[in-house]
Amino acid sequence: MARDILLCVDDDILILESLRVELRPLLKECGLTLETTLSGEEGLEILREAMQAQEDVVCVISDQKMPGMKGDEFLREVHGISPGTLNVLLTGYSDINAIQNAINTAELYRYIAKPWQKDDLEMTVRGAVERFRLKRSVEEKNKKIERLTMTMVSILESANYYNDTETGNHIRRVTEYSTMIAREAGFDGDFVKRISLYASLHDIGKVGVRQDLLHKVGKYTDAEFDEMKRHVTIGSNLLARDEIDEMAKNIVLYHHEHWDGKGYMAGLKGDAIPVEARIVAIADVFDALVTERVYKPALSLEHSMNMMLAERGTHFDPDLLDVFAVNRHLAYWIATRSI
Repeated sequence: MARDILLCVDDDILILESLRVELRPLLKECGLTLETTLSGEEGLEILREAMQAQEDVVCVISDQKMPGMKGDEFLREVHGISPGTLNVLLTGYSDINAIQNAINTAELYRYIAKPWQKDDLEMTVRGAVERFRLKRSVEEKNKKIERLTMTMVSILESANYYNDTETGNHIRRVTEYSTMIAREAGFDGDFVKRISLYASLHDIGKVGVRQDLLHKVGKYTDAEFDEMKRHVTIGSNLLARDEIDEMAKNIVLYHHEHWDGKGYMAGLKGDAIPVEARIVAIADVFDALVTERVYKPALSLEHSMNMMLAERGTHFDPDLLDVFAVNRHLAYWIATRSI
């Protein structure tokens, strides 16, 4: 079973034994294994061996004044090898430069002044463990979400293989348009990454729509259109799990809402429509216009853009559509590369 490790490094064996004694109850409570060593060089070996064994060094407590590698130098190396490890410097108040160096190069979590207070030591280790495990939990959840998302994309692409009007190329282009809009509109890196991951799921609900309806040439009857519209709720139900990012759900459920409130299925209006869904709506419609479908020929890039601009503030978010139009050269490059 993989261990969570607390690593203590000090050239004074009495200090290490004191840390062991004072932390023993907390180690047991938190399920930590204590590793100790007398030098930074040996500490790095322990760290590498733990990582090779797929074990986590949750926290490192290092003395500053050691022969050979100093504490701030050691922690800088630790951070380079294992950025998630929480680093604690054990030092005297006079070592301001060492503390500053550790802050700048090792993202120091805390420093503990000698002689330390038992409560301060326990609070520091407990806080480091809680922070590390929370971050690890979030990372594991994100990995699970990404795996689940990729599975959903594969399912959608498999279904679309049998539908020559909605190929995997459409999914990819909608993702690229959406990513471009989000980036050029100034959204932060996390938002751009997430929309790049989830835009491809926008029509996943079509796996629950009859193939003869998806292939139909000509205008839908009212009843057929009502059935087609159900793909957004089918898709939403497919993603109805707590661990799935709300952004993915919003894209699937709301990408057919209109800025003026006349879209479907919720009839949301303006800023009430999640911004990620407004972005994907632009990408989805543009790709539908510029590509050939069973019910229509492909339209020219500029004609398609002008048609969309005519619906600025009715179908589409006016500000986001302006971003798309200003960057039309990027959109055209994406389109012409694969159509």
